[in-house]
Amino acid sequence: MLLALGLAACGGGDSSSAEGGASGGSKQGEAKSGGGGGKGDGGQKSGGSPSNGGGAAEFKPKPHNDSGGGSQQFRQKGGDNSIQEFGTEADPEEFDAAAAALHNFLDARAEGNWGAACDYMSKAVVESFEKLATQAKQIEETSCAGILERLTNPAARKSMRAEAEKADVGSLRVEGERSFVIYTGVGGTVLAMPMANEDGEWKVASLSGLPLS
Repeated sequence: MLLALGLAACGGGDSSSAEGGASGGSKQGEAKSGGGGGKGDGGQKSGGSPSNGGGAAEFKPKPHNDSGGGSQQFRQKGGDNSIQEFGTEADPEEFDAAAAALHNFLDARAEGNWGAACDYMSKAVVESFEKLATQAKQIEETSCAGILERLTNPAARKSMRAEAEKADVGSLRVEGERSFVIYTGVGGTVLAMPMANEDGEWKVASLSGLPLS
């Protein structure tokens, strides 16, 4: 299981509002990309050491332009559209906040700022990650940041940077406490990233997006 988590961390993978609210697109800048919730506050502070980037407090969000348009553009004739048709389209404010959280996670990971990457991940993912690590005797570092740094193959950094640069969010589908950001990645691949809203802040709920195309 740790190996699978490591592969996902390497970038190998290359919730109700009014319908159609995200169709206008979004411009993600530093004010919007502050670490979940689009509040520009850098997200949660991390206890990460300088070797793993120091956390979201020391991470400077990058501007991103998202095309929006809603999930209908990703529906496949005769295919499985369960995620594309999941719940309802989020309103523009939630769309912007969730998109910023995704971009921040991808950018932090691409920079090797593991502390920040962990800050943009949901509590459930971080806790399960750390729990698995404590069960692996060969891994001495049991913090989320340390684990990501240890398991990420340096050779994958190029593809991780490309994924972070190419990510274009088109939709946020929400139903209750579950949600998915649908975005286009490298080579036009469509992916869905599970998201979690924790106390008003959006977090990624997986280490990699699920390919939809």
